[in-house]
Amino acid sequence: MRIGIEMRAALGPKTGDRTYLLGLVHGLAELGTRHEIILYLDRGPGEELMPCPFEVRVVPSASGRLWKQRVLPRVARAHGIDVLHVQYIPPRCRSPRVVTTIHDVTYRLFPQWFTLKDRWLLHHGIRRALPKVAAVITGSECTRRDLQRVYGLPAERVFVTPYAAYPGLQAPSEEDVARVRGAHGLTAPYALFLGVLQPRKNVPRIVEAFRQARADAGLPHQLIVAGKRGWKSDEAVAAVDEAQRAGVARWLGYVRDEDVPGLLGGCDLFLFPTLYEGFGLPILEAFVCGAPVITSSVSSMPEVAGGAAELVDPSSVPSITEAIVRVLGDTAKREQLRQAGRLRATEFSWARTAELTTECYERVAGER
Repeated sequence: MRIGIEMRAALGPKTGDRTYLLGLVHGLAELGTRHEIILYLDRGPGEELMPCPFEVRVVPSASGRLWKQRVLPRVARAHGIDVLHVQYIPPRCRSPRVVTTIHDVTYRLFPQWFTLKDRWLLHHGIRRALPKVAAVITGSECTRRDLQRVYGLPAERVFVTPYAAYPGLQAPSEEDVARVRGAHGLTAPYALFLGVLQPRKNVPRIVEAFRQARADAGLPHQLIVAGKRGWKSDEAVAAVDEAQRAGVARWLGYVRDEDVPGLLGGCDLFLFPTLYEGFGLPILEAFVCGAPVITSSVSSMPEVAGGAAELVDPSSVPSITEAIVRVLGDTAKREQLRQAGRLRATEFSWARTAELTTECYERVAGER
């Protein structure tokens, strides 16, 4: 069987989409799949895909939007592709058979977090194409249920393939932690939030809860916020700025990929009580790097954390505050979470993701 995978997101900034694609290719290579795989790009591959065990084909196009909808299916047919794998809005074609990965449907569940244009494009593009799609892949049972509820997809057309931490991610050494601390001028013990400042990341409540926890328990920690501004970020930025002026927080802005393990490995607590996640890759990345984690009791996060993190109600500042005090005030508790997180991370691998994804391809192609 010949499988084509759209890889454009792998050349962009580090996002969940990019981690997913690079992880899937890494897993397929590790698995040693018997099928022929062609990776499709609209421009020359970057170092992220080099060296690559699979054929890489660059198919230029003057229009990025038309590339996936028209150019890619036409080229895939010419190359004899049996299954074409894309993300989110799929092309409306029946040849080759199309599989699309949809990581979450927040644009439908929480439309207020998106611009009118973005949520319209996502919902209508996906809704109109789904009747012709052979299968949908997603990372969690939570998102599978959401997809079935929102789009009425039958269970047999939705495949859950849990993801894993960024390929090659390892716990940082003491030297790595010290280097990152020095580079960013971090001296005090700190708790960490890492992510784009956007509504679903719940930054204003995180900041408020941390301020309250520091005041209640006399904690010496600072809250380090690492991440760039996203859409509708004014409220989050205002909360971080105010806490920074009060000496409670520091906003580092965008942090280079190579500094992330050191930041995670050096923190006493990773705060990730977001309002919704389709999977929650940062939880696994924190586990790998040895960070104790507080995350949410909603959406996919309990599914990923698996009992290795403190779970809170993300809509409740008191719930987040109590957990912060509980973890930062107890050295033994932090160590227990570190050990549990490291163990939990070993239960996820890109090889397993690739194995489950290959089963989906084979079902779609009639080989199972």
